[in-house]
Amino acid sequence: MIKATFLNRERIYLFGLILLAVGIPLSHIIMSIAQIILLSNWLIDKNLVSKIKLFYKNKPALIFSFIYFLHLAGLFFTSDFDYAIKDLRTKIPILFLPLVFSSSKQLSYNDIKIILRMYIASVIFGSLACSFVYLTQKIDDIRNISIFISHIRFSLNICLSICILFYYLVIKKEFNKKQSIIVSILIGWLILFIFILQSLTGIIILFLLALTYALFLVFTSHKIKTKFVVSISIVSILLLIFSLLHQYYQEYFSVKEINYSQLDSKTIQGNDYEFFIEQFGIENGNYIGLYICKKELADEWQKRSKIHIDSSDHKKQQLIVTLIRFLNSKGLRKDAEGVKSLNDKEIAAIESGYANYLYLNDFSIKAAVYRIFFEYNNYIISGATKGYSIIQRYELWKAALGIIKENFWFGVGTGDMVTAYKEQLIKMNSDLKELNIRAHNQYLSIFSAFGIIGFLVFLFSYIYPIFISKAFKSFLFVSFFIISSLSMINEDTIETQTGVTFFAFFYLIFMLFNKNSDQTSAQLSANEK
Repeated sequence: MIKATFLNRERIYLFGLILLAVGIPLSHIIMSIAQIILLSNWLIDKNLVSKIKLFYKNKPALIFSFIYFLHLAGLFFTSDFDYAIKDLRTKIPILFLPLVFSSSKQLSYNDIKIILRMYIASVIFGSLACSFVYLTQKIDDIRNISIFISHIRFSLNICLSICILFYYLVIKKEFNKKQSIIVSILIGWLILFIFILQSLTGIIILFLLALTYALFLVFTSHKIKTKFVVSISIVSILLLIFSLLHQYYQEYFSVKEINYSQLDSKTIQGNDYEFFIEQFGIENGNYIGLYICKKELADEWQKRSKIHIDSSDHKKQQLIVTLIRFLNSKGLRKDAEGVKSLNDKEIAAIESGYANYLYLNDFSIKAAVYRIFFEYNNYIISGATKGYSIIQRYELWKAALGIIKENFWFGVGTGDMVTAYKEQLIKMNSDLKELNIRAHNQYLSIFSAFGIIGFLVFLFSYIYPIFISKAFKSFLFVSFFIISSLSMINEDTIETQTGVTFFAFFYLIFMLFNKNSDQTSAQLSANEK
C-alpha cells in the first residue's frame, strides 16, 4: 500500500476522480483540470518506480492500456504525424488512467458510491439545463439542446446513469421507501429526457439494456411465474415493435398506381402542373413530385413569409424543397391552394426546416421511422447522403470497407485516417468527399487504421481483462460494457476527449475497484427468495 503523504495524497486522488466524473458529461475544461490534478498527484511521489511495478503487475490494467500502445505502433505506418500526435494526445486517458488507478490505493465501496453519486448529479443537472434551453429558446435542430457535449455522448451518460440508479434501487436495495420514490422519479425523468433529446443511439441502447436484463431474469430466476411473465412481456413488446414498423412501412411506401391520362393538368387558377414522379420519390404514401406548380408556390409563399422561396431554410436546405415536401406530407397539392391551407405555425415550421408535418411532434416514433424511410428512399434515387445521419453512416462504412480491403494486414496508420477516408470517398464519387470525417464506427476505424492484426489486438485488450478480473459478474460493468460496445457500432466513441475519457474511466472504475461488491447473480437470486 502506498502511504498518504503530508498533503493527504489519497484525498487529492479521490477529489480528482470525483471532478473527472463530474466533468465527463458537462465540461472538457473540468475533465482536463481533473486529469492534471490526478497526474500531478501521481507524479509528485518518491515511489514512482514502485507505482510502475504495481501497474505492470495489474494484468487487467496493463492489457487494457495496450489499446494506447497500438496507436503508438501505428506511427510506423503513418505519414501525417501532425494528426497522429493529436490523436495520441486525445487518447492519453487510455494509458494514463490505468497507470494511475492500478498504482493508487484501492477505492472503498463508499468512495465509489460518492463518485457515482456526483456523476449522476452532474448528468441530471445537465439534463435539466438542456431542458431549459429546449423550453426557452427557438431550436431548429433538437441536437443543439445538448449544450455541454454532443447529444449522442450525452445520451450514453444518461443510459449509464439509469443503470447505476437501477442497480442501487433494485439490486442493492439501498434506499428507504421515500428515497426509492425519488430515485424512481429520477430514472423516469432520464428515460423521458432521452426521448426529448431524440437520440436514436441512446433509445436503442436503453431498449437493448432492458431486453438484456429481462432475458437474464428469464434464464436465472427460480420462479416459474417470473419466467413466464417476463417471457410473455418480451415477446409482446417485440411483436408490437415489428408490427408497428410493418404498418409504418406500408403507410409510407404504399401509393396508388398513377394513370397519367386521369391527372389534372391545370391548377384551380389555370396554371400548368409539372410532374417529377421518378425524380423525387415517395414520402408519407404520396409521390412528392406530383402536382407541382412552382409559379403559384412562389407567389403564394411570398405573401406568407419574409424568406424568399429560392433561398435556404434555417437548416440550410432549399426552402422550396422543404415546402414541397411539407405539402406532400399532408397530402396537399403543391400550388397556391396548398400554401393557403397552411396555418402560421406550419409556415414557421417550414422556415425552420421541417419538411414533414409529422416532424413537428418531438415525441413521435412514427416521425423518427419516417425520417429513416426518407433517407433510404432519397439515397436510392439520388445517392444523396449529406444531412442524413443514418445513410451517411452507411456511405462511410462502405468507404471503410474499401480502405480495409486495400490495407488489410496493417491498416493506414494512426495519422492517415482522415486522408484515407477522403481519398476513398473521392473514388466512390460520394457527396461526402469534401468533409473530413471518419467511419462513424469505432470497430471499422480501428480495422482501417491498424489492419486485422491491430483489430485483434484491440479486441483482446478490450475483452480479455474482463475475464481476468471476472468483471462479467458485475452488473455495473456489464451495463457499461453493453453501452460502450453498442455505441461503437455507429460512433467513433474513443476519437474525442469526452468519448475516450468516458470509455477509459468507467471501464476501469467498474472493473478494478468494484470486484467484491457486485455479485449480481447471487444477489438477484437472493432478492427473489
